[in-house]
Amino acid sequence: RKKKRKKTGEGPAAQSDLSGVALLLVESPVEKLDLHGMNARQAETRVRFFLQRHAATSSGRVVHIITGKGTRSAGAAVLPDLVRDMLMDDLSRVVAEWAGLHGGGGFAVRMG
Repeated sequence: RKKKRKKTGEGPAAQSDLSGVALLLVESPVEKLDLHGMNARQAETRVRFFLQRHAATSSGRVVHIITGKGTRSAGAAVLPDLVRDMLMDDLSRVVAEWAGLHGGGGFAVRMG
């Protein structure tokens, strides 16, 4: 006789029980954009192009935007705030939901 195993909340079966931000953060991205080494102007252009392209090709899917934490910057980190502002403002029309990645340094974005 086989014993029934209790679900422990680990593995692929547990992912189906997740929703909202929790699911967004564990879902594998279809693509990542790494902004390390870019200035604000370069990053803004790349993020805009990246999200507009994925709005057309990846509806409902997750992408990651890696900003870094700015620990090697001379001043305060610029890119995390820039990307967050873009997601909340002019790019909100192509984004269904977004959240900061665990540990900081980037964002998980579900395309609308």
